[in-house]
Amino acid sequence: MNRLFTLKMDHCSRYLAEFVFVSMILLLAACSDVPGDTGTGELETGATTEVGRFIEPRSTVKSKQIIQPNPTATSLANIEKTPVSETESVSFYINAFNLMGRGEYVDAERTFTTVTELEPRFARGWDGRGQSLMLQGKFQEAMLDFDRAIELKPNLAIAYANRAMARVGLEDVDGAFRDATRAVELDEESVAGLLVLGRVHATRGDADKALEWFDLAVATGSDDGSTWWWRGRFFRDVLRIGHLALDDFNKAIELAPAQAALYIDRALLYIQAEAEKELARADLEEAISLAQDPKLPSIIERADELLAILDQREADARIPK
Repeated sequence: MNRLFTLKMDHCSRYLAEFVFVSMILLLAACSDVPGDTGTGELETGATTEVGRFIEPRSTVKSKQIIQPNPTATSLANIEKTPVSETESVSFYINAFNLMGRGEYVDAERTFTTVTELEPRFARGWDGRGQSLMLQGKFQEAMLDFDRAIELKPNLAIAYANRAMARVGLEDVDGAFRDATRAVELDEESVAGLLVLGRVHATRGDADKALEWFDLAVATGSDDGSTWWWRGRFFRDVLRIGHLALDDFNKAIELAPAQAALYIDRALLYIQAEAEKELARADLEEAISLAQDPKLPSIIERADELLAILDQREADARIPK
């Protein structure tokens, strides 16, 4: 693969990945909740914990173990270069990310497969297909593609970050920690890596350390709704600080207003706090509307469950005491 092609594809990948990053974060968070009450009980709405600390990026973070390439992956020496038009390959690559951005994950997978067939040494092509598989919930299959991407390009931070998220989906906390740490070693601004480290520490019960990583993710990716959303869930479900969770959910929705899951989580916050019932209902109805195209059955089902809770509470309130 000539250097010009590589530079073109790397440039494309940096901005096209933004199309699907929020969707991937939402998918992974739905697969593995941090410890804490995520039901509809009462929520502390006052400030009881010092938060919002800014932590400088730490280039000294050391992983416990460097992930070695998958020994079963195809050796670089055995991968043959396939002559192909650079324009054709770039076109397929861009189209694959556009498909993911529209929620057409199966078609995106097929298109990334074409990219890997045309340019088998292009690590980001394998990473892209891994993302499309992960968005379908095929975490084990995605792992194989992330392994291949890392073998081809051992310093590809995004591949480690994506593999960390796949490990979260597989409930491999230790593996997620190793990969996320490696991602941050390679790129201290790896937002996905920072978020996974926050999730790992929350899962392990270290709320202070988790908050440090979530704060750092927000500081690093302040224009990305997913960072605010992850930290908002942490405030709501672990620290139980309702007003800070609401601030983060509001910011996430401001930045990513088309993401249905954001409205679900803000509505749940209102329901837990037993306040703003009409706002909760409006959020749930908005989530259902946004989940129609592409169809998101899990979002619609969850919204219906929460609407039923609101309906029941209103019916109970009408019963004479």
